[in-house]
Amino acid sequence: MSERLGRLEARVEGDARARRVVLRGKLDETSPIGGRAGDWAAAEVTIDTAEVVFINSIGVREWMRLLRGLTDRGARVRLERCAEVIIEQINMIDEALGQAEVLSFHAPYQCPECGLEASMLIEVAPHAAAMRRMEAPVMACPDCGKEMELFEIPEKFFSFLTHSSS
Repeated sequence: MSERLGRLEARVEGDARARRVVLRGKLDETSPIGGRAGDWAAAEVTIDTAEVVFINSIGVREWMRLLRGLTDRGARVRLERCAEVIIEQINMIDEALGQAEVLSFHAPYQCPECGLEASMLIEVAPHAAAMRRMEAPVMACPDCGKEMELFEIPEKFFSFLTHSSS
């Protein structure tokens, strides 16, 4: 089922045992997702935000209401393919992570060889220890194959890992 919530589209699949929510678009004052927790709740809820391109302060408030609402209903919330804009908010506002577990997220990388800038997907589990030491995972450039560099300050971008259950 897909639903339009202002400038945000939500695709919801699954049942009361396991539900997957894929968000796409802009999370802002037109996106009342905080009120959707009752309909989206399940024992385990996985939220994919890879296609969220913008979030403002009201969007962050709605995001936190959603996470809190899901958790209050007993859901284990897992975040996967988190967009960079979501990770930035999680790093600035502790409550933007709530009780959720980040499974994977996008991070900005740049290739010093060919200059490509790309948002690379990082799986947390195999890299968690290194990222907690503020060491960026090695990523190969999709264009030239050379080693890319994190295009962000590791202490800033990976800080959510030092206070989460991931």
